[in-house]
Amino acid sequence: MTDPILYEVRDGAAWITFNSPSNHNALTDAFTAGFERAVQRAIGDDAARAIVLAGVGKTFCAGADLKNAGGSNVGRPGAKGGHPPFPNTLLTLWNSPKPVIGRVQGNAWGGGLGVVASCDYVIMAEGTRFAFTEVRLGLIPAVISVFCSRKMPYTHVAPMMLTGQRFDARRAFELGLAHEVVPEARLDERVQAIVNDVRECGPQAVAEVRKLLRAVTTHSVEEGLHYAEDAIARLFKSAEGSEGMAAFNAKRKPAWAPPAR
Repeated sequence: MTDPILYEVRDGAAWITFNSPSNHNALTDAFTAGFERAVQRAIGDDAARAIVLAGVGKTFCAGADLKNAGGSNVGRPGAKGGHPPFPNTLLTLWNSPKPVIGRVQGNAWGGGLGVVASCDYVIMAEGTRFAFTEVRLGLIPAVISVFCSRKMPYTHVAPMMLTGQRFDARRAFELGLAHEVVPEARLDERVQAIVNDVRECGPQAVAEVRKLLRAVTTHSVEEGLHYAEDAIARLFKSAEGSEGMAAFNAKRKPAWAPPAR
């Protein structure tokens, strides 16, 4: 059997590729188990400074495995009372110390939009289509609402989830789900450009920015200021911060940045 999830480190990024085009990259048990393993591997892979989620075929991700009532990854507690595999993977991506880049080459339905929403930077191919299809099946976009509602304002996400209507990549850009919309032939070029930008940045600083953004948007203003003040003071004293300032003063690249080509 073909592995539904492929893993490869390429030019400083861990590429996790959805490789089950025959069923439109649906969230089967095998798919979600492989997806969960690949994300954990990418987070622990020192050769990867970023994580790229990509797909094979006409569909980036079709969402739940409807032939199997959503699969065992939906609605069943995970190990030790935790989350089922798919929600747990989205949460792991959300909390990842490494930035997550979505390379969306095809349509995404239902749960597939949750994968898109879990990314920090999304590059979509022109002509792709999307929909929160759950309500048209008598279901709800349960798990993915946690992530999509943090990317899309209520005034936009509510009509989409309540009607299940389709929208295209340009509309996804307007709604905040996409950051770039390009011809499919340029997807890899644009993804690598973002990865290259990430590689110019301090790995610790990138991880701390992800934590900072989550903290200051959930704390009160007073609590957010305390968190931010403590964080910047700690980073100024860190080895990475010292190296960054030394490199700036010496007009050279810091140790973590790739050499100039």
